[in-house]
Amino acid sequence: MRAMLESLMALQQIELQIVDIRRQLAAKQDSVARQAHKVRAAEQALLAQREELQRAQIEMDEVDLDLKARNAHISKLRDNLNAVRTNKEYAAVLSQLNNEKADLSRLESRAYELMAAVEARKKSLTEHQETLEQEAKRLAILESQLAEAQGSLADRLTSLERQREQASRNLDPKTLELFNRISERYDGEVMARVIQVHPRRQEYLCEGCNMSLAAERANSLMTRDEVITCDNCGRILHLEKGS
Repeated sequence: MRAMLESLMALQQIELQIVDIRRQLAAKQDSVARQAHKVRAAEQALLAQREELQRAQIEMDEVDLDLKARNAHISKLRDNLNAVRTNKEYAAVLSQLNNEKADLSRLESRAYELMAAVEARKKSLTEHQETLEQEAKRLAILESQLAEAQGSLADRLTSLERQREQASRNLDPKTLELFNRISERYDGEVMARVIQVHPRRQEYLCEGCNMSLAAERANSLMTRDEVITCDNCGRILHLEKGS
């Protein structure tokens, strides 16, 4: 392999390590972001449950006050029933008393429904609280893992970036620009090996995209130290040593 292609291969080895470290960190950052989203969703769900419980408790308190008022009114009507002097007055008070009792019965049924709803919402609130605590613990673990990874990989990444800068000096600006562009597109996989399909025929493939190559390109790599790219994927082609 020629000197320039040797330099490109060396740079790619460094680039792949840098890309791998950044990929690891990005994956952990994504995990933290997704978990943080889960925590926010759990917090919102918990808040909604608290608001629903509060509304149910307010309604239950209102019904309870109404029950007390109606019971007091029924007691008063019973006293009036014993104090009336005519059958007409008695019938009127009795009718009003029966109506109040019917309303009281319906109100008591509503109170029981609200009591059940409040208990159900309290249970749901407890479950949402537990879910939030679990998600928050998971987030803390992921954040700790991210911080640990950032700390452990920081020195390695800095060292690799210095090596990359040094290796880049062996290339002219135009070639380096091409390298960087391909690296960004293929996550550091800039170089692609040329494969001879059959040892007795001049049939070649680009290992990067598995598409056929013109024999002229492979022959040029055997004789010239220059950048030759695949027509299909755009990667820089190279031959194995000894080819």
